Amino acid sequence: MTTTVDQKGSVPLPDEVMRSSDLHPGDRLEVTVDDDNIILRKVTTNGGGSLLEILRSLKGLPIPERQRSSVRDVPL
Repeated sequence: MTTTVDQKGSVPLPDEVMRSSDLHPGDRLEVTVDDDNIILRKVTTNGGGSLLEILRSLKGLPIPERQRSSVRDVPL
């Protein structure tokens, strides 16, 4: 399967690739180069995690544990 780079540098993906990869217009792709190979990977979002959980999952990034404060009564 081949495709052609256009004047703007865009590369249209064949319909078969779009269907088999479950890609849709607007989906984000990560582009990496390994020797002479151009690698496209679909960027997926982590819908189940909080921002803090995502940040903690990054290796080498120290994030202190959040201290939970006790519940206080606030006069009305």
